[in-house]
Amino acid sequence: MATAPPAPVPSLYRFVFLWLEPVSTLTGAVYAYFFQPIYLNLTHAPSAPGSDIPIATSVVLAQLANLYLGLSLIEASILRATTELKVWNALIVCLLLADFGHLYSVLPLGAHVYWAYWRWNAIDYGNVPFVYFLAITRICMLLRLGFPSQGVSEGVSEGVSEGVSEGVSEGVSEGERLKST
Repeated sequence: MATAPPAPVPSLYRFVFLWLEPVSTLTGAVYAYFFQPIYLNLTHAPSAPGSDIPIATSVVLAQLANLYLGLSLIEASILRATTELKVWNALIVCLLLADFGHLYSVLPLGAHVYWAYWRWNAIDYGNVPFVYFLAITRICMLLRLGFPSQGVSEGVSEGVSEGVSEGVSEGVSEGERLKST
């Protein structure tokens, strides 16, 4: 029994996960590495050291920049390499968990950082509402919102439909083998 080609990923998700997020993450890497005083000042001005960045802080920011760069490249390259939804979903689940960790990481700034939009600066917009947007977009993708509808005969999810298809085809093959003996 032939299997259907993988469902195409809707254009909104392709735009967000192949372009918007990798470019924004790359921007974070550039700022964390090349503009460390600005990055720290935007993160929390009262505790920022000014232009004389301690070596330990500089090393940590360079490591953060490297992680941002790696994340940007991984997301952009892996998702471009396949339309297989199992791969997309696996990466999207990991990134959703990272979104929650990212939001939790700004808690020391105060709970107001999550809702006091009038106090946000450029880095806050990247750390809070943009992460909200990404998390919501990931959840929508995992729920298959915006994907072409599947008929009841195709199963509730890709995994169910694949499992049913494989089971049916194996059963048919076994039945044909028994008939011939």
